[in-house]
Amino acid sequence: MITAQDKILHVASKLGLSSLQNMQASTGAVYDVDTELSGQIFSQATRHANPSVTNINENQFEVNEALLVETIAFYVKDGSGNTLNFQNNYGSDAVIVFDLVIGNKRVMKDTPVFAAGTPYAFANNGAQAINSGETRTSIYAPRHQVFMEGAGILIPPQVQWYVSYTIFNVVTGAIVTPTDATAIGCYLFGTKVLLNFNTSI
Repeated sequence: MITAQDKILHVASKLGLSSLQNMQASTGAVYDVDTELSGQIFSQATRHANPSVTNINENQFEVNEALLVETIAFYVKDGSGNTLNFQNNYGSDAVIVFDLVIGNKRVMKDTPVFAAGTPYAFANNGAQAINSGETRTSIYAPRHQVFMEGAGILIPPQVQWYVSYTIFNVVTGAIVTPTDATAIGCYLFGTKVLLNFNTSI
């Protein structure tokens, strides 16, 4: 069985990154929102610089970083920065068809993630209700994604990458256009390699 570490070390060896084996890995995630409504996520991250929108400064890792992507998740952000449930906003007939581009290579092409039939973040649409006396308040827990698992794609150091996407209605075939109130965001979850100061300095 090939482990996440095996994949990371194999790619590092092909790239000539001999010091990568001296680094430590842990669970990591990157996220960004297509606030420009351009159909691309992560490519404009340098312009966002806002933790409610993104947690990266640019769409490439430093020399001592890499991410083995194991889960890809999509969600919705409104104009006020609130994170919303994808299926509740786009309906159960929606599907995101996306490409993951690393460098100049499409490593995932025309990959569908369906709003219905796909578990979205721990099988919960995020809606919760809290009773306080006579007041009933609805809140949204961070269980809002539609996602796919088992991607197994490594994003190496110092290579630009992004996700391009289109939303379709699977019944009519029509393209569904996001708005400022329903901008699409993406998480990439997986095993992230970081510099290990104990062995590298």
